[in-house]
Amino acid sequence: MNQRSLRVQWTQLIVLSGVHFLVDMFGNILPAVLPEICREFAITLAFGGFILASLPLASNGVQLLTGHMRPDKTKPLFLHLGMALAMSVCLMALAPRSTGGIVLLLGLGIVSGCGIAIAHPEGLRALHTLDRIPPTLGTAVFMTTGFLGFASGGAISAGLVAAYGLKGLFPLVLFPIVGILAVVLVRIRLSADPDEPQNAGAATNLTGQALPFWKVLSIGLPAALSTTIVIQLAPTHLNGLGFDLAFGGLATAMFGWGGVVGPFVWAAIAHRKGDLPSSAWAYALSAPFMALYLVFIRHTAAVWLLAGVGFSSMAAYILTITLSRDAKGLNLGQRMAFIVGGTWGIAMVVFLGLAVVADWVGTGPILKVTPAGYLLSGLLGWEVLRQHPEAARRHKAARALATPGEEHTPI
Repeated sequence: MNQRSLRVQWTQLIVLSGVHFLVDMFGNILPAVLPEICREFAITLAFGGFILASLPLASNGVQLLTGHMRPDKTKPLFLHLGMALAMSVCLMALAPRSTGGIVLLLGLGIVSGCGIAIAHPEGLRALHTLDRIPPTLGTAVFMTTGFLGFASGGAISAGLVAAYGLKGLFPLVLFPIVGILAVVLVRIRLSADPDEPQNAGAATNLTGQALPFWKVLSIGLPAALSTTIVIQLAPTHLNGLGFDLAFGGLATAMFGWGGVVGPFVWAAIAHRKGDLPSSAWAYALSAPFMALYLVFIRHTAAVWLLAGVGFSSMAAYILTITLSRDAKGLNLGQRMAFIVGGTWGIAMVVFLGLAVVADWVGTGPILKVTPAGYLLSGLLGWEVLRQHPEAARRHKAARALATPGEEHTPI
């Protein structure tokens, strides 16, 4: 087990989190500027949905294909390559305003999605080497920084495009250079262990079998669909209600910024109550926030309610990732690829159909189904806990088994 100092590991965690910020920032550019894309290229919302989907479908699909690759390699090649490819979406202004240009937009989305895809599993494998940082805390820092990047990407890109057009995205292509240099300087390495993390086996032997991974995955799917709908359609819906492009970017940013704060609060709760029950409650509590947001959506202050949705739903998702690290089935890289790529990939496939429906009935009716997705994830979490009550007891046993050098003050 790695015995590097805690300070070095925190430096590496900060760099890994910065990389996650960058790649996820590129992942939220298309939804924030979709109204401008539709105007510039004279396309419908239904076809715009395919452009939106090009990036996340490539990202999530490729993650499933690459999550098991390079399991014995420790050098983060895909982190470097991922950042370099992810910035491709910022080159949209180069596409001609023609059918060929629309095809090029799809291609840029796919290339950017592939870059995001190959960066995520290796980032999570690198996170797994930071054995002196508690898994819940390390995962929360890493994932919430990604959410911050995703949220900020929407706000930054919407502001740049509103001011300068699609050419305003060009300066963002320089950011990956900084990220690549940082990864090299702090000597990021990947975990080569595809099996269970330290102490997981001992905790399992004391309290029963680990949770089946497919059950953990199923908990996150309904909420992932709801979040996908919110992120992809809210800016366009708000633009249709008369808000400007920048406000649509702010709305998704508020969702993401809430997702930055919430995981730390819920991580503290999970440290005492367990990851599974905390995840179920966090998912369920997202539903009333979303319902209230839809009621008051015409008021600018309602974006604070959207921050409340992100506060709980993103925390719940991070807890499912933590659960996946110890789950039974597949190896570590595959589990990370499926929980990060599989959930959002399936959600995006469903969203493609909903985008066509939205062209007929409007974006409002589609957004109204989102509270149900969050509630369903909470109910599924409670059902899994009922089937596996030892999950909460195993959490306490794992804490008791931690060595003094690995125990930390809860956040």
